Amino acid sequence: MAFRQIKSGKAAGPENIPAEALEVDVAVTAKILHILFSKIWDKEQVPTDWKEGLLVKIPTKGGHSKCDNYRGITLVSIPRKLFNRVLLNRMKDSMDAQLRDQQAGFRKDRSSTDQIATLWIVVEQSTEWNSSLYINFIDYEEALDSVDRTTLWKLLRHYGVPEKIVNIIRNSYDGLNCKIVNGGQVTNSFEVQTCLGQSCLLSHFRFSSL
Repeated sequence: MAFRQIKSGKAAGPENIPAEALEVDVAVTAKILHILFSKIWDKEQVPTDWKEGLLVKIPTKGGHSKCDNYRGITLVSIPRKLFNRVLLNRMKDSMDAQLRDQQAGFRKDRSSTDQIATLWIVVEQSTEWNSSLYINFIDYEEALDSVDRTTLWKLLRHYGVPEKIVNIIRNSYDGLNCKIVNGGQVTNSFEVQTCLGQSCLLSHFRFSSL
């Protein structure tokens, strides 16, 4: 199940193992990873090399002389992504049942188009009845970079996520570090203490619980 949910054609992480390499012989890969994942599950600790990411810049729009015209993505271990997918499959149903109906982002069979349609109806009714309507749009700039992890662990427990899963997720962020790749050069590693990496499959799901 988790194998089919990992996208191919993505850049490999620091260990240089692409997703396609894991799919060459799924039976053998599954057997090897099962041993590793079971060890992580029992000890509630992820491998140290899973805590390293390569930060690369992607140009977006405008002149390339401005930092704001780039976005950063972090390349992480593909086996780590696969393990995170296993955790996500275990926890998302129980959490999803407790989220507000108004929350559509990062949820199965839901879309922001539902909210757009609802807002459109409200605007039409307001116009028809000549009533006042106040709309407030909030843009969470660099949202995943601003999440307080301690609060997030509390929220996961509040939503009924098993303590073992919370401990594993928490451990995966303890000692998290990155190296910047630029022009073929790699910097020394530095610790990352405040964000939820966008490359992590769990990040958007966890942010939606806030």
